[in-house]
Amino acid sequence: MCFSAPASLAASGVLSVSGIAILRMPKKKSEIPLSLFPIIFAIHQLTEGILWLSITGVISDTYKTGAIYAYAFIAFVFWPIFVPFSMYMIETGRMRRKIILLCQLVGLYIGFAFLIGILRGTVDATVVSHSISYQISSSPHMSLAPYLIAVSVPFLIASNKRLIVLGVALLIACGTAAYMACSNTFPSLWCFYAAILSLIVYLYFRYQAKAAAKKGKMNLQQST
Repeated sequence: MCFSAPASLAASGVLSVSGIAILRMPKKKSEIPLSLFPIIFAIHQLTEGILWLSITGVISDTYKTGAIYAYAFIAFVFWPIFVPFSMYMIETGRMRRKIILLCQLVGLYIGFAFLIGILRGTVDATVVSHSISYQISSSPHMSLAPYLIAVSVPFLIASNKRLIVLGVALLIACGTAAYMACSNTFPSLWCFYAAILSLIVYLYFRYQAKAAAKKGKMNLQQST
């Protein structure tokens, strides 16, 4: 988890590097949403780094509100909607795509419910046990289960076995957060495993690029 501004900002820098490396790799159009994961994680951690600096008085308090809303939006609204969408774009199995669509509906419900809560109420953040606790005054009362369904099941049922690893990592990370009873600080735990998840995404695209290059080389040899 991110304990300070330097930790969040360092995580953002590392994630940006891996994100740029992935964007430079050859990929299908359907894989573009998945390839954006590290960059989005980097932006996510940058906003929390700014929030840490504001809370600790390093920079003006005027940046606090914007950073809180940006971080809460990405964590509560964006991810449960974007994750099923990115996997639906990649998946080719008919039955699996139907299941992912169900996950998409769950993600849309969670995302829009929290969006309404964010717009109607107030969002605040305080430091709790060296992590940042986010409070949305009008947030819907729901368990972690729907969120887990939206962000992990699409990976767990993926045809590509390498993406299943990503789903397992998400389950472990979210399960750890729940075990630690950090419901309010759960969004702040992203940097705890964002680097791991981004590494998995990087390895996936690196393998895909090598497989495509190998296939192209074989085709060239056959044609000659």
